[in-house]
Amino acid sequence: MPTVAPHERDRMSLLQLQLQDTIADPTGFYDRLLDAGTVLDPVLGVWLVPRHADVRAVLAHPAASVAMDHAGALARLPGAGLEQAFEALDLHVSFVDGDGHRRLRRVLAEPVQVRHVRTRLADLITDAVTGALDDLTGQPMPDLVTGFAARIPIDVTRQLLAIPADVSTATIRRWSLAWGDVVAAPGHVPTTDRTATIATAAELAVFLRQHVTDREEAPGTAMIDALVAAMRQEAISRDALIANLMMLITAGNETTTNLLSAVLMALADEPRLWAVLREDPQQIPDAVTELGRLHPPTQYTARRMLEPVTLSTGQTLPAGASVVLMLAAANRDPQVFPEPDQIRLDRPSRPVTFGHGPHACFGAPLARLEVETAVRMLTARYARLRPRPGRSWRHNANLRGLAHLPVQLDRNNVAGAR
Repeated sequence: MPTVAPHERDRMSLLQLQLQDTIADPTGFYDRLLDAGTVLDPVLGVWLVPRHADVRAVLAHPAASVAMDHAGALARLPGAGLEQAFEALDLHVSFVDGDGHRRLRRVLAEPVQVRHVRTRLADLITDAVTGALDDLTGQPMPDLVTGFAARIPIDVTRQLLAIPADVSTATIRRWSLAWGDVVAAPGHVPTTDRTATIATAAELAVFLRQHVTDREEAPGTAMIDALVAAMRQEAISRDALIANLMMLITAGNETTTNLLSAVLMALADEPRLWAVLREDPQQIPDAVTELGRLHPPTQYTARRMLEPVTLSTGQTLPAGASVVLMLAAANRDPQVFPEPDQIRLDRPSRPVTFGHGPHACFGAPLARLEVETAVRMLTARYARLRPRPGRSWRHNANLRGLAHLPVQLDRNNVAGAR
């Protein structure tokens, strides 16, 4: 790992991750940050915490608040049109502390607990993957992001939330990308076209308000109907339900798409690993864990310190400090993951790909099963996945994901394909 000079440490900023070249390959930035240790971002005034032990400790610490200072952001950005977006964000389970968080999590997480994912939702996921796979037939050189990875979680989400068929897959993805740009941006201020992004997010909120009303009038048996019933029993407010449905659409689609795309990218680049998983599908869960360690769909998460917290290095994060926990850097910490660039399916250590502590991603079992099922069925059908030119990344430094992944698919009956 390179040694970071003091003057370079003082210039390390989260904004460097916003550069397109860094999004395409952030490993150098993370390795320098790990070498430097916890640093104060000279531009944004936030603490960047990269090391695995410290990231896990802060994620689990009761003094680490997820509530954001949106009032301060609005004061700094008058006329930015962020008021409604910030009101929704303040109701997200991801940004609520303490008892409020536990109440919301009980309502929202119940339908996607492991026991349900592995039983009631397994067939739904298999059907979604089968449909996406069938559409690849006759496409020897598809884009596996737009033509496969993005479709599967949207099809699953459509069923869970009973989204009508006349709402297109493209529309759901457009909504998801827009709200993801808000949620993942530094300070929740979009770095893309802010006006267009906020307008698209507002369009999603309008749809969900009407959709919830429709499900009240004609309830069914989908996940959304359980959530609407909880609203009617006053376990969650209408506004909180709308805000968290926005979160579920984005998290359920973007993070899963990003994870699956990254796993498929790695398998295209590592044909020997593809062969291993074809030969022994029982190793697919370990492969998803390891490739998710290297390419986590969420690169960092933020906290605000309610009291001073001392890190393993002896540094103290002061009360009131804004802290960015660098999940992707922690997943590369050589103290925990020796030779972090190497793919090892037998690593005993625990990546923070889906977070840790009370705010660990409750949708992780669903996302993992979607990715595992897609890899199992894809490796069973195709002898090899070959990378093609044209790979590119979306401009979102936090919800880092591929925009395009062109590949060549070699079917099992192709002579000489191994």
